[in-house]
Amino acid sequence: MAKAGKSSIKRRPATTNVYMIGSGIGSLAAAIYLIRDARVPGKNIKIFESLDVDGGSLDGAGDAKRGYMIRGGRMLNIPTYECLQDVMTEIPSIEFDDISLEEEFLEYNQEFKTHSRARLVDKNGGKVDVTQMGFSPDDRMDMEKLILMETEKSLGTKRIDEVFGPHFFKTNFWFMWQTTFAFQPWSSAAELRRYMIRFMHEFPRIHTLAGVARTAYNQHDSIVKPMVDWLRGQGAQIILGARVTDILFDQNKKGENLATKIEYVQRGKKHTINVAPTDIVTFTNGCMTDNSDEASTDTVAKYNTAQTAPSFELWKKIANGRPEFGDPDVFCSRPDESMWMSFTVTINNNPKLFEYIQRFTRNHPGGGALVTFKDSAWRLSFVVARQPHFKNQPMDTQIFWGYALNMFVDGDYVKKPMYKCTGREIMTELMGQLHIPKRDQAEMMRGVICRTSIMPYITSQFQPRKIGDRPLVIPQGYENFAFVSQFAEVPDDVVFTMEYSVRAAQRAVYYLMGVDKDLTPISKHQYSPRTLLKSFLKLHS
Repeated sequence: MAKAGKSSIKRRPATTNVYMIGSGIGSLAAAIYLIRDARVPGKNIKIFESLDVDGGSLDGAGDAKRGYMIRGGRMLNIPTYECLQDVMTEIPSIEFDDISLEEEFLEYNQEFKTHSRARLVDKNGGKVDVTQMGFSPDDRMDMEKLILMETEKSLGTKRIDEVFGPHFFKTNFWFMWQTTFAFQPWSSAAELRRYMIRFMHEFPRIHTLAGVARTAYNQHDSIVKPMVDWLRGQGAQIILGARVTDILFDQNKKGENLATKIEYVQRGKKHTINVAPTDIVTFTNGCMTDNSDEASTDTVAKYNTAQTAPSFELWKKIANGRPEFGDPDVFCSRPDESMWMSFTVTINNNPKLFEYIQRFTRNHPGGGALVTFKDSAWRLSFVVARQPHFKNQPMDTQIFWGYALNMFVDGDYVKKPMYKCTGREIMTELMGQLHIPKRDQAEMMRGVICRTSIMPYITSQFQPRKIGDRPLVIPQGYENFAFVSQFAEVPDDVVFTMEYSVRAAQRAVYYLMGVDKDLTPISKHQYSPRTLLKSFLKLHS
């Protein structure tokens, strides 16, 4: 077990004010840790959110008339999301009386299990035999070297395609691993290594995604809303439409660095908060859904790279002249490499498309997993959740979600790049990949609303980086400030997961408040002989 250490500043919970920038899962978790473990009164906590809705990238909105929208859904995994489950134990379910959010989550996943019957589909519409990974001897050697011999220091800024040969990117394993976690050949090899170690227990069942856990509804309804309701009930304030424009720092006589002011704008009016040394500031530096744009069935989302994303802009401002704050340009300067597009399909009063998809995948809604058309030019995937996926979803409405990783090439059925397509055109491409006859497609589209989202920075945390490009959760020498995000350094854990932000939140709160509790350990599946044997056999399948 490990401790977080303690700040040199002793804080009294009753008189400590906490200011959080961003209302994503990291801030929500930090607020819960502050109230539960540090005994800070909820009324002392203020969370500033630039948008008009809480939850950050964990969104879920809409209705049957306008269509529902989920920009992205995060994969959950029960054995490896130790911190998230710990936080969920404190939050009461808003669905059932007398149980926690964690109990609701565990019971749901005990009843509804994932077992994909159509993980990969070829260009002819055939289900690919994914029991075989398709590795060559060189692929196996490269994989073993990456996991057993390389380190993050030795890998540095290497890309995945710099540690694997061309054949690797044609294997069933790559098609499944890439689309499950949204890696690209140019993504960080160090991040792939972390994933391979952290999710080693999932390697033997990557072909069915049987280890994927789900929430009963979309993650905003199932996770964000219960947390926000509980925090507000404790007196915490979530201030919407408030964009923080600067954080000012100074050094005291002991040489300790302290946040001293926060400047923000709300409804066009500028505000300044004076921060005392005994107060705390946490910052969600970098947001994966910054500058995202949405469109619908007959409109096209804008690919916005003309201006820096707000959270990265603030990070750049405070990192100027402070190398201990990392290098935001590493992550936000190449949106063409981190952008992809998702789509959410709402079907009203027309079960034909939904029934066709169930026959095609041989999975009932919520029982399958991501379906990837491995030969599609866009590298198109979709997944059907258990219905209803929104609490306000009518009984005669169905929803599914999809995304693609290759934005800048023409589709196989729609001869234009995906990012230039309307929702209707994306549906045409999807129906083509599903081999729905053209004569039936118009009828299949009756009652369909397809809302789209372009996210320029959605996988920016996977960009190749060296040690130091991400700041530490508590930068060296800072005693009232912490980074709580996907772009702070949390040793051994993996970005692009809710768990990563929650783990950063725990480190920040325990250190700054001097909480005398052990940090939640990371499960070390790579040291399990059974897991190692199963993974070895899968590697050689």
